[in-house]
Amino acid sequence: MYYKWNKTRAEDHIDSLCDAVEEVTIKEYTRDKNLSSIKVNEAYSMNAVHLYVDILNLEGILTTANGTESSTTHKRAIRFFDSHVRAIKFILDRTDSIFVDFHNQRLHAVIAKPYGDESEKDRIDKAIAIADLIIESVKQKRDVDGDEAIEAADIRIGIDTGLALAVNNGRRSNREPLFLGDPANHAAKHACGSNVGIYLTANARDVIGLSLDETKDTKKVKLKSDEIETSKNAADLDLTCDDVMKELKNNDKKLNDFSFSRTTPPLKDLDFDDLYYKSAKRQEIVSIYADIDGFTNFVSANINSEEGKKDIVRALHVLRSEMDATLSNDYKGRRVRFIGDCLHGLICEGSHVETKKDKSVDVATEAVAGIRSSFNMCLDKLNESFAIDGIDDLGLAIGYEIGDVSLTRVGKRNDTSRYAIGISTIESEEAQKVCKGNATKIGTDAYDNLSDKYKTLFKNQVAADLTYESIKSADQADENNDTVKKSSLYESAPYVDTDLKAHAKFK
Repeated sequence: MYYKWNKTRAEDHIDSLCDAVEEVTIKEYTRDKNLSSIKVNEAYSMNAVHLYVDILNLEGILTTANGTESSTTHKRAIRFFDSHVRAIKFILDRTDSIFVDFHNQRLHAVIAKPYGDESEKDRIDKAIAIADLIIESVKQKRDVDGDEAIEAADIRIGIDTGLALAVNNGRRSNREPLFLGDPANHAAKHACGSNVGIYLTANARDVIGLSLDETKDTKKVKLKSDEIETSKNAADLDLTCDDVMKELKNNDKKLNDFSFSRTTPPLKDLDFDDLYYKSAKRQEIVSIYADIDGFTNFVSANINSEEGKKDIVRALHVLRSEMDATLSNDYKGRRVRFIGDCLHGLICEGSHVETKKDKSVDVATEAVAGIRSSFNMCLDKLNESFAIDGIDDLGLAIGYEIGDVSLTRVGKRNDTSRYAIGISTIESEEAQKVCKGNATKIGTDAYDNLSDKYKTLFKNQVAADLTYESIKSADQADENNDTVKKSSLYESAPYVDTDLKAHAKFK
């Protein structure tokens, strides 16, 4: 075992986190409230439209024609994202919409204006018009003088409307806003799929008079061109695709504008703020996704009461903060960011020259087990402190994989987003998605580099209830086996008579 889960640290930290949210205030969202200024023991109730953008052709950008990754394909992917995220942020800014988060291929935005319950249809029409403009702006393959063209993006967008809680979490230097509630979750689910287009929930469709038969799955029925045109006419945006192209023209990058180097492991002290085009990092890293299973249902069950809303804020703050602390403090890992109630983290061991793949995978295995132990302790302490309804129904689904990962920031220098991408980040998230709340799945490459003592914890690359105690038991069993082997070797060694007389030469 390389590192150990610090139970005392976890207990003390969780207690302090519970103390920080003993008193929680729920407020109505005020106009143009800065989301990053929301305190950890506050939440703002907002009735708005949520829009999720999912870029579908990421994997093809990251790999060559034969499916392999290279420095060049990763540069191409960074430039691809940099350009398209700039376009989307420009559109959101010019339409007075709220950019919430960008993580790899997924972007979240909120349309809060025009304000008021009576303007819900107007907000949905505006969101559809924005979605259509985004699709039109990023679907064009753009030439760059003297360089490879910037690839077009295949886009799928999900939209829902309703009441959600705006909260803020993360360490003081890097707050991450989040919206909790059905509209954010359902919009995200409608953005998931393999077909391009704009997909509205049944709720959003009902508001604008486009209800479907109840037997139809709204995630499989995209808006028709005439339906989109109706919303565009109603919204009457003062912005065109030409405006977006003009904004991008002077900011397009060439592939040689990007360069990679390695960062020295471990990654705990890696500062994403130091990374940009010429200072990007690329090396073999373990990508970890840890998602709070059942949190959507937990939010839905509690959001309709004042005390329930407070309990949502408490649970999220304690769980996310301790998961991050375990990764960083106990296992020297680095959080990329939270995606809703999911932690994306990184582990790397080795030197500035090379990654020690076997050690990195073993440490990551120890880390995900420690994170689950901390998670279970959080549930117990939340129950003790606040007796929260439904808290025991939460679980943790974890996936992890090793591979080449590029680290940088994309966008305008004063308005950038963290970026950590590679095929392994995609595969680690996919591994997490197939897990239930007690499961941990390890990717194929990671499993091939895993120590035999830890392989016994997995069946078909999945471990149930993998905690620090599991790791400790496996480690102890391995030590016992070594002791038995050494003892057997000693017992089976041939007898040698040491009662020999010295040779006359040496008398």
